Amino acid sequence: MKVHDTGRVVWIVNQYAGSPRHGMEYRHYQLARALAGRGHRVVVFSGSRSHLFTQPPRVSRPFTLQAIDGVSYCWVAVPGYERAISIGRVVNMTAFAAALECLPTRRFPRPDAILVSSPSPFPISVASRWARRFGARLVFEVRDIWPLTLRELGGLSPRHPLVAMMQRLEDYGYRVADSVVSVLPAADGHMVSRGMDPAKFHYLPNGIDLDGARTAGGAPAAVREAIRPGAFVVGFVGTLGRANVLETLIDAAHLLDPDEVQVVIVGHGPERRQLMVRASGAPNVAFVGPIPKQQVGSAIALFDACYVGYRRSPLYRFGVSPNKLYEYMAAGRPVLFAAETANQPVRDADCGRTLAPEDPDALAAAIRSLAACSDAERTRLGANARAYVERHHDYGRLADELARILLGDGR
Repeated sequence: MKVHDTGRVVWIVNQYAGSPRHGMEYRHYQLARALAGRGHRVVVFSGSRSHLFTQPPRVSRPFTLQAIDGVSYCWVAVPGYERAISIGRVVNMTAFAAALECLPTRRFPRPDAILVSSPSPFPISVASRWARRFGARLVFEVRDIWPLTLRELGGLSPRHPLVAMMQRLEDYGYRVADSVVSVLPAADGHMVSRGMDPAKFHYLPNGIDLDGARTAGGAPAAVREAIRPGAFVVGFVGTLGRANVLETLIDAAHLLDPDEVQVVIVGHGPERRQLMVRASGAPNVAFVGPIPKQQVGSAIALFDACYVGYRRSPLYRFGVSPNKLYEYMAAGRPVLFAAETANQPVRDADCGRTLAPEDPDALAAAIRSLAACSDAERTRLGANARAYVERHHDYGRLADELARILLGDGR
């Protein structure tokens, strides 16, 4: 298969870019699809193996091309790995960058712009050479600040060889990129401290496909069955991992009257077994396995409120941009936002309760507060949530802004 050269062309390099057919991540699928709908040609370069994929693509070495919803995907063959934090993942990242070096780039339309996205900074050097070769604009997108995350959350020393290598690549990206994009609204201070020209910075948060949220399929029977009639239902949909602090939600459930409040946790992940053990003895906590993406919106609509939690961490001084928050908001649900972050989207939107993280007593009090609200007040909060994502997080609008940045009109 050869990709023919017509129109303005954007290359997106993110080895974790997924699709509805393969699983998360969806940011670049959504942006690429929206750009394609505006007449741009988009090629997404992604790896064949990711811990986030539910159905990995079938790939022949060294790569396989696939058209998905108007976007050309180049699946680069890379080794698999078991855990998100592992040597195997580091091997996966370095293999992806090495494979990019060997791609026959003449098989693809000549790019006008190249977006290379973190968390892995390894592809930035390859993307920089491509940009020089083709005279394309180079945009460096930072979604997780690596290696700072490895230092502050993982405890690695600045002298660790992996940290030192990633630090050189991060600094290089800030220097050579024409523009720098981040989903973190307050990341520019860190980036300037690493040598970035402040004029390069653009904030482009995560978003949601509002049309897709409206046309989602019906809620799965398992979610409907987990909801007890007459109870105030607090829901969570996402990965059952340490980062989402679901133990706080479970501990809060233990503090609440089980006849009045029900907690429904939907998804899978490495912490599922431990969370189920923690919830033992709490009749008002129900677990439901993962559900198809197209049914997420309908499932969320069954909840009276939704939970987003973060741990206390200095990393959140740069802000957050959680996809699940925008899914909750798009469904018109009030949100319980347990986080200390540079930005406070739930407070800004006036769509729920913002409270301290990792505090079951505070969370239980916030749940009681929402449960005590009138139906009219909860409807108002939900309407505020929907209006906020329509203004700030619609992928159509975000794609328009990205196009201006990529094509040199967004400074």
